[in-house]
Amino acid sequence: MHFGAARLDSGAYSCRMQLVSVRTIIATVWVTAVPIAGIGSVHSFPGWIVLAGIALLPPLFMMRLWAPRQTLSQTIQEARR
Repeated sequence: MHFGAARLDSGAYSCRMQLVSVRTIIATVWVTAVPIAGIGSVHSFPGWIVLAGIALLPPLFMMRLWAPRQTLSQTIQEARR
């Protein structure tokens, strides 16, 4: 690679990748923590269904809401132009 070949905003890509990792960690911790917290208090099948919804819906919403503006392929295509 040549020095200075990358655009100045190349740091934005790495920042987005770090945010993706942070979001994944937050979602994993949430999905793991909710059932552990509910083990002692939920004793019925409908209660487990509600608990599953509480565990899965917020991370899915978070991942959908914070979707990156461009995909990796789009970023590469733009850089090649």
